[in-house]
Amino acid sequence: MRIPGPRTAATAVLSGGLLLLPAAAVALGSGLAPANAAVRVVDDTTPPTAPGTLYYCPVPVPTGGPSLGVGVSICWGGATDNVGVVAYDVQILRDGTFTTISTGNSTSRGVLITSGLTEGQEYTFRVLARDAAGNVSPPSNQLTLVAHNIGGPASSPTPPPSDTIPPSRPGELNLRTPYLNGAVGLVWAPSTDNVAVSRYDVYVWKNGAFVRGATAGATSAATEVMAVVSGLTPGRDYLFYVVAVDAAGNVSAPTNLIRARAMVEPPNPSPSPGVDTTPPGTPSGLSAASGISIPGGLFLTWNTVSDDSGGPLRYDLYRATDTGWVYEGENSTPRDIVNGLVGGQSYTFQVVARDAAGNLSQASAPYAAVAQPNSSPTPGATCKVAYDANSWGTGFTVHVTITNTGTSPISGWRLGFTFPLSAQTLTTGWSATWAQSGMAVTATNLDWNRTIAPGASVSIGFNGTHSGTNPAPNAFTLNNGACTIA
Repeated sequence: MRIPGPRTAATAVLSGGLLLLPAAAVALGSGLAPANAAVRVVDDTTPPTAPGTLYYCPVPVPTGGPSLGVGVSICWGGATDNVGVVAYDVQILRDGTFTTISTGNSTSRGVLITSGLTEGQEYTFRVLARDAAGNVSPPSNQLTLVAHNIGGPASSPTPPPSDTIPPSRPGELNLRTPYLNGAVGLVWAPSTDNVAVSRYDVYVWKNGAFVRGATAGATSAATEVMAVVSGLTPGRDYLFYVVAVDAAGNVSAPTNLIRARAMVEPPNPSPSPGVDTTPPGTPSGLSAASGISIPGGLFLTWNTVSDDSGGPLRYDLYRATDTGWVYEGENSTPRDIVNGLVGGQSYTFQVVARDAAGNLSQASAPYAAVAQPNSSPTPGATCKVAYDANSWGTGFTVHVTITNTGTSPISGWRLGFTFPLSAQTLTTGWSATWAQSGMAVTATNLDWNRTIAPGASVSIGFNGTHSGTNPAPNAFTLNNGACTIA
């Protein structure tokens, strides 16, 4: 039996955990040597390219025929290599880790997986290619499918609908002492999900962006979940939040922000003379001021915070999204104007005080407010975005150009887009305040490039990592209005 695939792809069947290669597979292969052929490899250090797109391909079975069991069928495009691909490894995501469940020779580019799967459960897969020297390719894209009965009277021609329900919000964060230099320990109550929570992602505010600092596995019997974020600067303050992720990639609402100081181990007996290690007081009284017109925005104020240094403080404002937190900017006074919101929609904020030594206060209590109505008629963002990516290995650099195609200046902007693949990750950025939550990315103006005159452009950019393919986003927004793509 064969699974239909691309014209250049051969197929195989995985049944009971064993890969069975049909004779036709050799005839339909790419001309590469089979696994049992003698291949001489001399100092080959070049890995294969990532396999082509991984996709669902239905199994052709006779109506009313025998059942093949509960499973999924997948196909992918072939990888290339300077010598030759000798195997493809199919991996499944379990407890936050990908493990190999089948290995085939270079002619197999499709499998039917019917071992250890439960009907109605979602599973995530990826594929890697190997050459005779043992070099392993980057992984393919990840594919999530629902296992279903294949063949027989109860045959389902296609998998059931995908899961679109995100997990519940994780419980509030508390601290645990990790006794590891440059580390922070966090603990929270687990989330629930209509299928199952796959993992928890811990985000840390680091170098001007929220980046994923740790991942914790999900155990259904756990009463609390713990993660340790390491690689931090000992004695420095950081902000954290946690989201839950299910097998379909749905991301929960984030926890509130919490401040923690990275462990100094062994502990210093006392701080050096003249070194300020005392954090400012916690901001309070966060609220929206009335009587000030901010169409599509809010004017937020809070109480002044005291600090033992007596020096000037800075206030950092953060806004919650459906799946994370984004940075709204800093102020030297306890107030901020937030633009670019959707009028009539509720938004949640927290504010953090920061002293000259870099000590952070605890985040204020979260405050929710409804954005003022947009001016009538409500204008969309009149803009054009050019996204120019240069990829290499598992890294890439992107230059983004935002052009104001309207007739009025844009005063204050926030660019938004979503990575097509979960493996695409923002690492550092410039000329904007960058943040990533799940696959969603935002870039907020700095003071010096806040205004974009009609016909003018601003250039910003970032570095990132990817695994396998690195497609560009297919949509961009500026202040929640859609932009055209250059």
